[in-house]
Amino acid sequence: MNRQLRILLADDDESFTLLVKRAVLDQPEVASQCELHCVRDGTEAVDYVLGRGRFENREQYPSPDLVLLDQRMREMDGSEALLEIRKSKSNRTLPVCIYSTSSQEKLHELCYSNGAAFCIAKPLDYEILGKKLRLIVEFARSVLELPRKN
Repeated sequence: MNRQLRILLADDDESFTLLVKRAVLDQPEVASQCELHCVRDGTEAVDYVLGRGRFENREQYPSPDLVLLDQRMREMDGSEALLEIRKSKSNRTLPVCIYSTSSQEKLHELCYSNGAAFCIAKPLDYEILGKKLRLIVEFARSVLELPRKN
């Protein structure tokens, strides 16, 4: 059996991060399939993905299989973080999802042109959030080839 899907969530809204954690834990089929790591902004997301600074210990901070970035963060937004992540050759194919409360077409075009795998509306309703998380995990586990071990 493959290991759990490692998801990195970057959002500067603590209440949303807690909501995501709760939505994962409230769904045993999701919680058993993924390992959620959270950071507070785009700068931390880039450092985590690249294993820099306080995130260099890969046993404590394993490389993510999927990154979820909020577009609107005070310290480096999602599309800026995505550009920084894509500068690293080893992360050019890392699946990154940008989410936002805004559904502007220009934002989606920007995210896709910067290398986002997909963009979604930021789910603020708990039930919708739970459904989207379940679908994201199911989709990622069905298409990503994860190593059997760490």
